[in-house]
Amino acid sequence: MNWPDETLNEIRSREDLAQYLTGLADKVRDGSLLAENATTDSFVESAGRWTKSMDGFFMNVMKEPVPETPDWAIIAAIFRAALVYE
Repeated sequence: MNWPDETLNEIRSREDLAQYLTGLADKVRDGSLLAENATTDSFVESAGRWTKSMDGFFMNVMKEPVPETPDWAIIAAIFRAALVYE
């Protein structure tokens, strides 16, 4: 899979995901990444809504269907999307 966000292309293991998530938190904390969904409940709700509608993202951006078996990078993409998905 070729993600438009190059950092997602580097996530292949659980350790990669853990590092990505802690780095994402650091970026939100230092202000280099703005979080539209800054509260826990809005973040979790947004993650659920994006996951439910990610078929559109995959068809329009990735140009392929959502994989039947998610990998570590898809989990990272859900976290990343949940920060800004409305």
